[in-house]
Amino acid sequence: MRRLSLAIVAFFSLCAAAAAAQAASPTPAPAAPRTLSVAAGQATTLPLNGSAREIVVGDPQIADVSVVNDRTLVILGKRVGVTTVFAFDAQGRALAGGQVLVTEVSADAVTVQRGANASTYACDGRCTVLTSTTSAPAAGQP
Repeated sequence: MRRLSLAIVAFFSLCAAAAAAQAASPTPAPAAPRTLSVAAGQATTLPLNGSAREIVVGDPQIADVSVVNDRTLVILGKRVGVTTVFAFDAQGRALAGGQVLVTEVSADAVTVQRGANASTYACDGRCTVLTSTTSAPAAGQP
């Protein structure tokens, strides 16, 4: 009976030591998912917390990725929509990732509504027309 008790104590001691060793070894926290917004035809950079080995783009018709170096990506908005982009290190851990929202115009654009006419401008010292639309009058309107 004494041998059985010693075996049980030894087993639980080894389990506790293994659990303590596993808790002491640091494991990198996965990158928090985020939403990145970019206008169609525009690009933005995405810095990484480590060296990327693999890049995955959910829908390459919406956004594309260029690798500047192992720690910097450039996300290019191709057409309006939502997709995902993920970067993984050599061990398969996620370095960055999340949704990429490709919009029609950049967040810095301003839309001016003049009656049925709407124009979108991008301004940086001087303004450039991005889009201009004219709405047809509703039925019964002049």
